[in-house]
Amino acid sequence: MKDNNKHEQTKSVYHAILELKRQQDSLGGCPTSCFSTLLSKLFKVDTIPFLLYTDCGLFQVSGVKANDNGKDEDFCTPFFRIEHVDTKQKFGILSLLRPLSLTGYPAEEICDVERLERTEICVKVDLTCICAVQCLDINLMKKVVIEPKW
Repeated sequence: MKDNNKHEQTKSVYHAILELKRQQDSLGGCPTSCFSTLLSKLFKVDTIPFLLYTDCGLFQVSGVKANDNGKDEDFCTPFFRIEHVDTKQKFGILSLLRPLSLTGYPAEEICDVERLERTEICVKVDLTCICAVQCLDINLMKKVVIEPKW
């Protein structure tokens, strides 16, 4: 009975990822749609950020990105964007989203994350190993603009 529950859970998470991809694609606009990029203009984003959980807890991946000075900077992130879903082999290609603090520096703790930055770093993930997916606020993808008081 326990294996059946695990199979159902995997199936529902897989379908959630497919739905997430469909909704994200609609944000970016569909070339055959009369609404085209209406949603991306309205929301000013083309990404729905999310977290993944396995049996061991929060799924995280490390990456390296060049900073403004051109130096490579390591970061670890639990934040992702879905790029592609293989429907036959049930894996996903996810791009890493780099967590940033309000000042634009890498956020060390999840509670310090004010913004997420897209990267070109991708990972291939076996979606049958994922237990849960948690979507996040798309406003994390918007650039934070702080206007001076005076």
